[in-house]
Amino acid sequence: MASANLSDIKNLNAIRFIKMLAKWRKQLFIVGIVSGIASYLLTFLITPLYKSTTIVYPFNLNVYSKESATEQMVQLLKSEDVRERLIQSFDLYNHYDIDTSGSSPRFKIMKQLDENININKTEYESVDISVLDADPKIAARMCDSMIAFMDNKALALMREKAAENVSVFGDQMKASKLEMDSMVQVLTSLSTQYGVLDYENQVLGFTREYFQSIANGSSSARMEQTRRNLEEKGNEAFSLKENLWRVRGQYNDIKKIYDQEKSNLTKTITFHNLVTKAVPAEKKDSPKRTLLALLLTLSVMVLAILVIIYQEYYKNRFEKELSEE
Repeated sequence: MASANLSDIKNLNAIRFIKMLAKWRKQLFIVGIVSGIASYLLTFLITPLYKSTTIVYPFNLNVYSKESATEQMVQLLKSEDVRERLIQSFDLYNHYDIDTSGSSPRFKIMKQLDENININKTEYESVDISVLDADPKIAARMCDSMIAFMDNKALALMREKAAENVSVFGDQMKASKLEMDSMVQVLTSLSTQYGVLDYENQVLGFTREYFQSIANGSSSARMEQTRRNLEEKGNEAFSLKENLWRVRGQYNDIKKIYDQEKSNLTKTITFHNLVTKAVPAEKKDSPKRTLLALLLTLSVMVLAILVIIYQEYYKNRFEKELSEE
Protein backbone atom coordinates (compact mmCIF):
# COMPACT_ATOMS: atom_id res chain seq x y z
CA MET A 1 0.00 0.00 0.00
CA ALA A 2 2.88 2.33 0.87
CA SER A 3 4.64 1.56 -2.41
CA ALA A 4 1.46 2.30 -4.31
CA ASN A 5 1.15 5.69 -2.61
CA LEU A 6 4.80 6.45 -3.40
CA SER A 7 4.18 5.61 -7.07
CA ASP A 8 1.13 7.84 -7.10
CA ILE A 9 3.14 10.69 -5.63
CA LYS A 10 5.83 10.28 -8.30
CA ASN A 11 3.23 10.24 -11.08
CA LEU A 12 1.56 13.28 -9.58
CA ASN A 13 4.86 15.18 -9.43
CA ALA A 14 5.63 14.24 -13.05
CA ILE A 15 2.20 15.47 -14.16
CA ARG A 16 2.66 18.71 -12.24
CA PHE A 17 6.08 19.17 -13.84
CA ILE A 18 4.71 18.62 -17.35
CA LYS A 19 1.83 21.05 -16.67
CA MET A 20 4.35 23.60 -15.43
CA LEU A 21 6.40 23.27 -18.63
CA ALA A 22 3.19 23.60 -20.70
CA LYS A 23 2.28 26.74 -18.82
CA TRP A 24 5.66 28.30 -19.55
CA ARG A 25 6.06 26.82 -23.02
CA LYS A 26 6.11 30.15 -24.83
CA GLN A 27 8.78 31.58 -22.58
CA LEU A 28 10.84 28.38 -22.84
CA PHE A 29 10.48 28.41 -26.62
CA ILE A 30 11.71 31.99 -26.82
CA VAL A 31 14.60 31.26 -24.42
CA GLY A 32 15.57 28.20 -26.48
CA ILE A 33 15.54 30.07 -29.80
CA VAL A 34 17.41 33.11 -28.48
CA SER A 35 19.99 31.09 -26.56
CA GLY A 36 20.51 28.78 -29.55
CA ILE A 37 21.18 31.66 -31.92
CA ALA A 38 23.32 33.51 -29.36
CA SER A 39 25.32 30.35 -28.55
CA TYR A 40 26.01 29.64 -32.20
CA LEU A 41 27.13 33.22 -32.79
CA LEU A 42 29.36 33.08 -29.70
CA THR A 43 31.20 30.06 -31.12
CA PHE A 44 32.52 32.33 -33.89
CA LEU A 45 34.40 34.29 -31.23
CA ILE A 46 36.45 31.17 -30.43
CA THR A 47 39.66 30.94 -32.47
CA PRO A 48 39.54 27.86 -34.73
CA LEU A 49 42.37 25.36 -34.25
CA TYR A 50 43.93 23.12 -36.91
CA LYS A 51 45.50 19.76 -36.18
CA SER A 52 48.60 18.25 -37.79
CA THR A 53 49.67 14.70 -37.03
CA THR A 54 52.84 12.71 -37.64
CA ILE A 55 53.67 9.07 -36.83
CA VAL A 56 57.22 7.82 -36.24
CA TYR A 57 58.96 4.61 -35.21
CA PRO A 58 61.99 4.66 -32.85
CA PHE A 59 65.36 3.80 -34.40
CA ASN A 60 68.92 3.59 -33.00
CA LEU A 61 67.68 4.29 -29.47
CA ASN A 62 69.48 2.45 -26.67
CA VAL A 63 66.94 0.91 -24.30
CA TYR A 64 67.39 1.72 -20.60
CA SER A 65 65.88 -0.19 -17.69
CA LYS A 66 62.62 -1.98 -18.61
CA GLU A 67 61.24 0.70 -20.93
CA SER A 68 60.87 -0.01 -24.63
CA ALA A 69 62.41 2.10 -27.37
CA THR A 70 58.93 3.53 -28.08
CA GLU A 71 58.46 4.55 -24.45
CA GLN A 72 61.90 6.13 -24.46
CA MET A 73 60.99 8.15 -27.56
CA VAL A 74 57.81 9.37 -25.83
CA GLN A 75 59.89 10.48 -22.83
CA LEU A 76 62.34 12.33 -25.07
CA LEU A 77 59.53 14.09 -26.98
CA LYS A 78 57.99 15.21 -23.67
CA SER A 79 61.32 16.34 -22.23
CA GLU A 80 61.94 19.86 -21.00
CA ASP A 81 64.68 20.39 -23.58
CA VAL A 82 62.36 19.67 -26.53
CA ARG A 83 59.70 22.01 -25.14
CA GLU A 84 62.25 24.74 -24.54
CA ARG A 85 63.47 24.46 -28.12
CA LEU A 86 59.87 24.73 -29.36
CA ILE A 87 59.25 27.82 -27.26
CA GLN A 88 62.37 29.53 -28.57
CA SER A 89 62.08 28.44 -32.21
CA PHE A 90 58.44 29.47 -32.62
CA ASP A 91 58.47 32.43 -30.20
CA LEU A 92 55.53 30.80 -28.43
CA TYR A 93 55.17 33.42 -25.69
CA ASN A 94 54.19 35.94 -28.36
CA HIS A 95 52.40 33.35 -30.48
CA TYR A 96 50.14 32.39 -27.55
CA ASP A 97 49.84 36.01 -26.34
CA ILE A 98 51.43 35.26 -22.96
CA ASP A 99 52.88 38.27 -21.13
CA THR A 100 56.34 37.29 -19.92
CA SER A 101 56.25 40.12 -17.37
CA GLY A 102 52.93 38.92 -15.96
CA SER A 103 52.24 36.35 -13.26
CA SER A 104 53.51 32.76 -13.81
CA PRO A 105 54.21 32.97 -17.58
CA ARG A 106 56.13 29.68 -17.47
CA PHE A 107 53.18 27.85 -15.97
CA LYS A 108 50.83 29.35 -18.56
CA ILE A 109 52.92 28.38 -21.58
CA MET A 110 53.47 24.84 -20.28
CA LYS A 111 49.73 24.49 -19.74
CA GLN A 112 49.11 25.75 -23.28
CA LEU A 113 51.58 23.21 -24.66
CA ASP A 114 49.85 20.44 -22.69
CA GLU A 115 46.55 21.44 -24.26
CA ASN A 116 47.88 21.82 -27.81
CA ILE A 117 50.35 18.91 -28.05
CA ASN A 118 49.43 15.27 -27.71
CA ILE A 119 52.07 12.49 -27.76
CA ASN A 120 50.96 8.87 -27.49
CA LYS A 121 52.38 5.39 -27.95
CA THR A 122 50.23 3.43 -30.40
CA GLU A 123 49.31 -0.25 -30.24
CA TYR A 124 51.81 -0.88 -33.06
CA GLU A 125 54.78 0.46 -31.00
CA SER A 126 54.95 3.68 -32.99
CA VAL A 127 54.53 7.21 -31.60
CA ASP A 128 51.67 9.49 -32.64
CA ILE A 129 52.39 13.23 -32.38
CA SER A 130 49.57 15.73 -32.91
CA VAL A 131 49.70 19.52 -32.61
CA LEU A 132 46.82 22.01 -32.52
CA ASP A 133 47.35 25.60 -33.59
CA ALA A 134 45.46 28.55 -35.04
CA ASP A 135 47.89 28.46 -37.99
CA PRO A 136 47.82 25.10 -39.83
CA LYS A 137 51.32 25.65 -41.25
CA ILE A 138 52.79 26.29 -37.80
CA ALA A 139 51.07 23.16 -36.47
CA ALA A 140 52.74 21.06 -39.18
CA ARG A 141 56.12 22.72 -38.65
CA MET A 142 55.93 22.14 -34.91
CA CYS A 143 55.37 18.41 -35.53
CA ASP A 144 58.47 18.25 -37.75
CA SER A 145 60.49 20.35 -35.31
CA MET A 146 59.63 18.14 -32.35
CA ILE A 147 61.08 15.13 -34.17
CA ALA A 148 64.25 17.07 -35.05
CA PHE A 149 64.61 18.34 -31.46
CA MET A 150 64.08 14.79 -30.16
CA ASP A 151 66.88 13.58 -32.46
CA ASN A 152 69.17 16.31 -31.09
CA LYS A 153 68.31 15.40 -27.50
CA ALA A 154 68.91 11.67 -28.11
CA LEU A 155 72.19 12.46 -29.92
CA ALA A 156 73.34 14.64 -27.01
CA LEU A 157 72.55 11.87 -24.54
CA MET A 158 74.38 9.32 -26.69
CA ARG A 159 77.47 11.54 -26.92
CA GLU A 160 77.38 12.29 -23.20
CA LYS A 161 77.29 8.56 -22.41
CA ALA A 162 79.95 7.89 -25.06
CA ALA A 163 82.27 10.47 -23.45
CA GLU A 164 81.91 8.70 -20.10
CA ASN A 165 82.59 5.31 -21.69
CA VAL A 166 85.61 6.61 -23.63
CA SER A 167 87.10 7.82 -20.33
CA VAL A 168 86.34 4.56 -18.48
CA PHE A 169 87.46 2.17 -21.21
CA GLY A 170 90.45 4.37 -22.00
CA ASP A 171 91.65 3.96 -18.42
CA GLN A 172 91.07 0.21 -18.63
CA MET A 173 93.09 0.05 -21.85
CA LYS A 174 95.97 1.95 -20.22
CA ALA A 175 95.96 -0.43 -17.25
CA SER A 176 95.90 -3.48 -19.54
CA LYS A 177 98.68 -1.99 -21.69
CA LEU A 178 100.89 -1.43 -18.63
CA GLU A 179 100.23 -4.99 -17.48
CA MET A 180 101.10 -6.40 -20.92
CA ASP A 181 104.26 -4.28 -21.16
CA SER A 182 105.36 -5.51 -17.75
CA MET A 183 104.87 -9.16 -18.72
CA VAL A 184 106.61 -8.66 -22.07
CA GLN A 185 109.55 -7.09 -20.24
CA VAL A 186 109.86 -10.09 -17.91
CA LEU A 187 109.52 -12.54 -20.80
CA THR A 188 112.25 -10.64 -22.68
CA SER A 189 114.47 -10.84 -19.61
CA LEU A 190 113.87 -14.60 -19.32
CA SER A 191 114.68 -14.97 -22.99
CA THR A 192 117.92 -12.98 -22.95
CA GLN A 193 119.26 -14.08 -19.55
CA TYR A 194 118.09 -17.68 -19.40
CA GLY A 195 117.39 -18.55 -23.01
CA VAL A 196 113.75 -19.45 -22.27
CA LEU A 197 111.93 -18.53 -25.48
CA ASP A 198 109.07 -20.94 -26.14
CA TYR A 199 108.89 -23.18 -23.09
CA GLU A 200 106.60 -25.90 -24.45
CA ASN A 201 108.47 -26.39 -27.72
CA GLN A 202 111.85 -25.94 -26.08
CA VAL A 203 111.14 -28.66 -23.49
CA LEU A 204 110.11 -31.16 -26.16
CA GLY A 205 113.15 -30.49 -28.34
CA PHE A 206 115.62 -30.24 -25.47
CA THR A 207 114.35 -33.42 -23.80
CA ARG A 208 115.04 -35.49 -26.91
CA GLU A 209 118.48 -33.93 -27.35
CA TYR A 210 119.35 -34.23 -23.65
CA PHE A 211 118.53 -37.91 -23.26
CA GLN A 212 120.21 -38.68 -26.55
CA SER A 213 123.42 -36.96 -25.36
CA ILE A 214 123.29 -38.90 -22.07
CA ALA A 215 122.90 -42.14 -23.98
CA ASN A 216 125.87 -41.21 -26.12
CA GLY A 217 127.85 -40.04 -23.09
CA SER A 218 128.27 -36.57 -24.59
CA SER A 219 126.39 -34.41 -22.06
CA SER A 220 127.94 -30.93 -21.73
CA ALA A 221 127.93 -28.13 -19.18
CA ARG A 222 125.89 -26.02 -21.62
CA MET A 223 123.15 -28.62 -21.75
CA GLU A 224 123.13 -28.92 -17.98
CA GLN A 225 122.76 -25.15 -17.65
CA THR A 226 119.95 -25.16 -20.18
CA ARG A 227 118.23 -27.92 -18.21
CA ARG A 228 118.48 -25.94 -14.96
CA ASN A 229 117.20 -22.77 -16.69
CA LEU A 230 114.18 -24.60 -18.04
CA GLU A 231 113.49 -26.19 -14.67
CA GLU A 232 113.81 -22.95 -12.70
CA LYS A 233 112.36 -20.41 -15.12
CA GLY A 234 110.26 -22.48 -17.51
CA ASN A 235 107.05 -22.54 -15.45
CA GLU A 236 107.33 -18.79 -14.82
CA ALA A 237 107.73 -18.13 -18.52
CA PHE A 238 104.83 -20.45 -19.36
CA SER A 239 102.51 -18.75 -16.80
CA LEU A 240 103.48 -15.31 -18.02
CA LYS A 241 102.83 -16.28 -21.62
CA GLU A 242 99.37 -17.68 -20.76
CA ASN A 243 98.51 -14.59 -18.72
CA LEU A 244 99.76 -12.31 -21.49
CA TRP A 245 97.48 -14.07 -23.94
CA ARG A 246 94.51 -13.58 -21.58
CA VAL A 247 95.24 -9.89 -20.92
CA ARG A 248 95.82 -9.25 -24.62
CA GLY A 249 92.38 -10.71 -25.36
CA GLN A 250 90.79 -8.47 -22.73
CA TYR A 251 92.64 -5.50 -24.16
CA ASN A 252 91.33 -6.23 -27.66
CA ASP A 253 87.75 -6.59 -26.34
CA ILE A 254 88.00 -3.30 -24.46
CA LYS A 255 89.55 -1.55 -27.46
CA LYS A 256 86.67 -2.68 -29.66
CA ILE A 257 84.18 -1.06 -27.29
CA TYR A 258 86.43 1.99 -26.88
CA ASP A 259 86.64 2.51 -30.65
CA GLN A 260 82.84 2.21 -30.95
CA GLU A 261 82.22 4.72 -28.16
CA LYS A 262 84.83 7.08 -29.62
CA SER A 263 83.00 6.87 -32.93
CA ASN A 264 79.74 7.75 -31.13
CA LEU A 265 81.35 11.00 -29.98
CA THR A 266 81.54 12.38 -33.51
CA LYS A 267 78.98 10.58 -35.66
CA THR A 268 75.60 12.15 -36.44
CA ILE A 269 72.58 9.84 -36.74
CA THR A 270 68.80 10.08 -36.50
CA PHE A 271 66.65 8.17 -34.05
CA HIS A 272 63.37 7.80 -35.92
CA ASN A 273 61.77 6.32 -38.99
CA LEU A 274 59.05 8.58 -40.38
CA VAL A 275 55.78 6.78 -41.16
CA THR A 276 53.38 9.69 -41.67
CA LYS A 277 54.64 13.20 -42.40
CA ALA A 278 52.80 16.17 -40.90
CA VAL A 279 50.97 18.35 -43.42
CA PRO A 280 49.00 21.59 -42.88
CA ALA A 281 45.34 20.78 -42.21
CA GLU A 282 42.74 22.08 -44.68
CA LYS A 283 39.84 22.01 -42.21
CA LYS A 284 39.67 23.16 -38.60
CA ASP A 285 39.64 20.56 -35.85
CA SER A 286 37.88 22.69 -33.25
CA PRO A 287 35.63 24.16 -32.10
CA LYS A 288 32.70 21.92 -33.11
CA ARG A 289 30.28 24.82 -33.41
CA THR A 290 27.01 22.85 -33.63
CA LEU A 291 27.83 20.62 -30.67
CA LEU A 292 29.10 23.53 -28.58
CA ALA A 293 26.03 25.64 -29.39
CA LEU A 294 23.76 22.71 -28.48
CA LEU A 295 25.47 22.23 -25.11
CA LEU A 296 25.26 25.95 -24.34
CA THR A 297 21.60 26.03 -25.30
CA LEU A 298 20.79 23.01 -23.13
CA SER A 299 22.61 24.64 -20.22
CA VAL A 300 20.53 27.81 -20.60
CA MET A 301 17.32 25.77 -20.87
CA VAL A 302 18.12 23.85 -17.67
CA LEU A 303 18.82 27.13 -15.90
CA ALA A 304 15.53 28.56 -17.20
CA ILE A 305 13.61 25.51 -15.92
CA LEU A 306 15.23 25.89 -12.50
CA VAL A 307 14.11 29.53 -12.41
CA ILE A 308 10.57 28.46 -13.34
CA ILE A 309 10.53 25.81 -10.61
CA TYR A 310 11.58 28.42 -8.09
CA GLN A 311 8.93 30.79 -9.38
CA GLU A 312 6.17 28.17 -9.20
CA TYR A 313 6.97 26.26 -6.02
CA TYR A 314 9.35 28.15 -3.76
CA LYS A 315 8.94 31.89 -4.25
CA ASN A 316 5.57 32.16 -2.46
CA ARG A 317 6.79 29.88 0.36
CA PHE A 318 9.88 32.01 0.94
CA GLU A 319 7.87 35.24 0.84
CA LYS A 320 5.35 33.78 3.31
CA GLU A 321 8.09 32.69 5.71
CA LEU A 322 9.69 36.12 5.51
CA SER A 323 6.38 37.88 6.20
CA GLU A 324 5.69 35.66 9.23
CA GLU A 325 9.05 36.59 10.71
